Amino acid sequence: MEVLGVLRHRGRHPAAHARRWHARARRALPPAQLALLEALVPDDHSYAPDFLTPVPRHGESMPQVAARIAATPGEEVDYQLDIAIRGRRVWPHVLALHRNEAAYERWRRPMPPALARLARDGGAAVATAAATAMATLFESVLAPDWPRIRAVLDADISNRADQMAAHGAAAVLDDLGERMRWTGTELVLERTYSGIIDWADEGVLFVPATTHAGPVLFAAERPHTPVLFYRARGIGALAERPTGADRSALTGLVGATRAALLATLDMPASTLELSRKTGWSNATVSYHLGILLRSGLVDRHRRGRIVQYVRTDLGTALTTTSTAEEHTSRTT
Repeated sequence: MEVLGVLRHRGRHPAAHARRWHARARRALPPAQLALLEALVPDDHSYAPDFLTPVPRHGESMPQVAARIAATPGEEVDYQLDIAIRGRRVWPHVLALHRNEAAYERWRRPMPPALARLARDGGAAVATAAATAMATLFESVLAPDWPRIRAVLDADISNRADQMAAHGAAAVLDDLGERMRWTGTELVLERTYSGIIDWADEGVLFVPATTHAGPVLFAAERPHTPVLFYRARGIGALAERPTGADRSALTGLVGATRAALLATLDMPASTLELSRKTGWSNATVSYHLGILLRSGLVDRHRRGRIVQYVRTDLGTALTTTSTAEEHTSRTT
């Protein structure tokens, strides 16, 4: 959802951090990959295919998410493309959500050229290419800032959990975002079409995102759990350029991923803890920690059965110097 938020509003996002990430994506991504992602996530239409945002799993890394996106059955991808692209198959139960066929056709959008060739090759080809492009965007654009993003998301979840415990679910639902209301028995989202989602045994998963803007979004296709996406609180913390920003000397020296790990290691942490904080797999974290260890930028100590990593004096000095240089460049 963070990737989709960067794409949906292009460079016109109301939040400065999302505009910065989109500018970074335009520089970092191969043009064909960016064109495909922008074709799948339009800035002038409300619908993006749900296969791009599989139901989240706790502690999952971006490579694991990308693998699930790539493994989406081709017929599921084709169906989701059919929903909103003009000229493709019309499904009666989707048409029934709209006032009439003419209203439905007005709601649909033309086939984007960047998507047309892949779509002719079938849904599986679209899923594979989209997964690769999304993983590339995440690694090159969001990965350096991921610890800060996760901190905002975790704080939002904790805050809403406390609010729910103190005041009940209605207090949270009434404050989740625009064009959604809680009647006491139903969640009502205002849309130009009409439908009822009723599989209470599955519950509803609420997912915050720092790049979300506008009405609360939802994904609800059987057999998957219904998901509501909303804007996280506290996104102002992402407004300033982070230590590992593009022009950072530390990033240029050790690379964006290792710079982000160094910035995260302000307190001792195990590989598993770093994996949870950054969203990267254990293997990715271990690989980069090994390079930092051999470079003398981190050290490791065993506490019982757990191995913890910590910045060395040299690693701290480089991180602190990078922060000071970035601050100086901003103030100048």
